[in-house]
Amino acid sequence: MKSPQSAIRNPQFSLTPLDYAYRLLARRAHSEQELADKLLAKGFTAIAVTRTVARLKTQGYLDDERLAAEQAERLRARGFGAEGIKAKLGQKGLAPATVEQTLEASAENQDLDSARRLLASRFSTDALKQAQIHARAFRLLLRRGYSQEVVESLLGSSAEDI
Repeated sequence: MKSPQSAIRNPQFSLTPLDYAYRLLARRAHSEQELADKLLAKGFTAIAVTRTVARLKTQGYLDDERLAAEQAERLRARGFGAEGIKAKLGQKGLAPATVEQTLEASAENQDLDSARRLLASRFSTDALKQAQIHARAFRLLLRRGYSQEVVESLLGSSAEDI
């Protein structure tokens, strides 16, 4: 028989789904789907997971819209465009409707400003006049998820010309 001290030493001795969820959320924010997947992987029943997620939502610990907005802003600050942000948020387990709603709030002007900042941080104006550097900048912006229209408006030529 285990002594009461062993329960203290082993924190996972009688871990409830809510306790485990609190531990996960203490480290970083999670989407509802991400948290549910982690709870299921830990071995909790689907009913317990559903109840836990619902309780955390009512307590305000889970909010996919807020998480999407915060992550989108963080990604935009790191130089990602709308398509790149959409892909990253999809990987977080956020619903496509939530992602679309978040991206609608950010206009194309924000994409243009963000792309301009990224270019300024990576390339000098003189360097962008060189064909090889210009092509590299074009590819970088496309990889980061900026639309071709945004990239062309900044750099002035299409991918076929490069």
